[in-house]
Amino acid sequence: MKQEITVDGLKLNINIEECGSGDTTLLMVHGIPTNARLWRHVQENLKDKYRTLAMDMVGYGQSDMPLDDFKHTLTNQAEAIKGVIDGLGLKGKVILVGHDHGGGACQIFASKYCDYISRLILINPVAWDYWPVLEVEGFNALVGADDATLQMGMAQAAANFPGLLRTGSYDKIAFTDQNVKQNYLQFWGRGPGLHGFKSLVKICAEPTNDETMNVDHSKITCPTMVCWALHDAWMPAESGRRLKKAISGPVRFEIIERAGHYVQEDRPDAVADYIDDFITEWEGVNL
Repeated sequence: MKQEITVDGLKLNINIEECGSGDTTLLMVHGIPTNARLWRHVQENLKDKYRTLAMDMVGYGQSDMPLDDFKHTLTNQAEAIKGVIDGLGLKGKVILVGHDHGGGACQIFASKYCDYISRLILINPVAWDYWPVLEVEGFNALVGADDATLQMGMAQAAANFPGLLRTGSYDKIAFTDQNVKQNYLQFWGRGPGLHGFKSLVKICAEPTNDETMNVDHSKITCPTMVCWALHDAWMPAESGRRLKKAISGPVRFEIIERAGHYVQEDRPDAVADYIDDFITEWEGVNL
């Protein structure tokens, strides 16, 4: 489904993948360079108990891809999350789940609008100054490039993309070529022309760790779970432990073994189990 939002005066359509039903709703936010489909297996595992909504952030997947008229900062992505929650009438009744880049946006959101959510779940989120990683920084060289250069850059990036995803996976087999093409790579080719790839370049180039370093975690007061895949090649578990100390509300910290950065592909059953256990643990508790 699509939800219209407004961020910084710009009207945008956000794509949302809905699955399952239940009294509890979860809003799931992905990271670079994925989209809402990253959550599809987790959603399938939760569908019998929960309503899950996985959103494509601005510039990703099947959501609108504004270029020069939108700043792809984590702060603006946090405002997009607010727009989705407002538009769906979920204020105060939704659990927010964020991964990677989306986890950074969720931290900013929760520090500004904690009353909008009942719980917060962060899974290997970007935080502090442990990012951007080298693969993301590499896109800076394409900022302002002409179409011919971008075309060559896209071809090279697409060729390297399966290997990048497999680097972020524990056993590598989760990211078959078919999976990569059907669920991730196809959205780079959204037209007209190189529009989808230009969106990816801006997404990678515009956020900075100034945003993550300046999050006021003391304002995150809702019950929070921080999950960390043990074999994350990019985000160290120390970052998660720092989040546990910095967030002022009650925080549960979990390590997920036999999983890489893209834990939703490696071990979606484990992710779903931790989410379910966390929700059940705090069920009926108002803090």
